[in-house]
Amino acid sequence: MQESWNHNLHYHQVIIDVVKPGCQSALDVGCGLGALTRRLRPQVPDVTGMDRDERSIALARASVQATFPDIRYVQADFLAARVEPGSVDLITAVASLHHMDAEPALRKMAEVLRPGGVLVVIGLARDLSLTGAALIVPAIIGNWLHRVADAWSRPASPGQSEISYQPPIIWPPAMTYRQVRRLAQRILPGVRYRRRLYWRYSLVWNKPEAD
Repeated sequence: MQESWNHNLHYHQVIIDVVKPGCQSALDVGCGLGALTRRLRPQVPDVTGMDRDERSIALARASVQATFPDIRYVQADFLAARVEPGSVDLITAVASLHHMDAEPALRKMAEVLRPGGVLVVIGLARDLSLTGAALIVPAIIGNWLHRVADAWSRPASPGQSEISYQPPIIWPPAMTYRQVRRLAQRILPGVRYRRRLYWRYSLVWNKPEAD
């Protein structure tokens, strides 16, 4: 099964590009229908997707039965779930941080990450800036072009069923882009923040190696 092109799928490559050689384990927080876990599995031998939405987890499990049956999907609230500190090489959160209390969520992600591991967040935030206004037109044009290209490519992929379920949406996000950047810089020293097209931002953080 596959998902149509969307703003979240567009930024999966940002995550794939920072997966370190030898990465052994990944946890996708708010995995939704499992698209990112399916992309990560060829590079990472131990992949877990976590989401509190029951239907999303069921569809994610169904999507990997014939390809990557070893991907684990856990229905749970990340903030309440038991995850061993320092146990994961890669933690990802795509369009899910604004579904949680951001500060304790980022702190727990940092705690769960192994020294030398990587945390990547692709997130949404409220926009009160001129920068956001300037990005609207190119985002609309790019969005249209990608969707047209995606529609044209469908006939070339026969036999694939499309996942059409829409997971729960929370809008508007509680925090602005500036607030997210400041929070991340306070909790994750050295984090790389970038404002992106399609109403998204990225956070990439390498946890310092243990002394």
